[in-house]
Amino acid sequence: MNIDKNIFWIAPLIIMGIGLLPMPYGYYNLSRIVVSVCAIYFAVNLFKKEDIVFVWIFGFIAILYNPIIPIHLNEKEIWIIVNIVTGLIFFSKKSSI
Repeated sequence: MNIDKNIFWIAPLIIMGIGLLPMPYGYYNLSRIVVSVCAIYFAVNLFKKEDIVFVWIFGFIAILYNPIIPIHLNEKEIWIIVNIVTGLIFFSKKSSI
C-alpha cells in the first residue's frame, strides 16, 4: 500500500480520536472536512472496484460529516459512538483503496 493512500484512512481516525477530547467548535468543523473528503475518496475508489454497498456507506458518511450543511446530533456521546463506528468502517476498508 502506498503512503499517499494511507493518509485517507489514517487522517480520519486521528482527527476523530482527537475529537473525543473537549475541543473548540472550529476543530469539529475541520474534522467534518477531513472525514467527508476521505469518505468521498473511499467512495470513488470503491465505485471503481464495484463495491457498491460500501460506496453507499461512504456516501452516507460523507453526507453525515459534511461541513456545508452540518447534521447536528446535539449530544457528544452520540457523536462518540458515530465516530467509533465510522473509524471501524474506515479501518476495515483500508486495504480496498
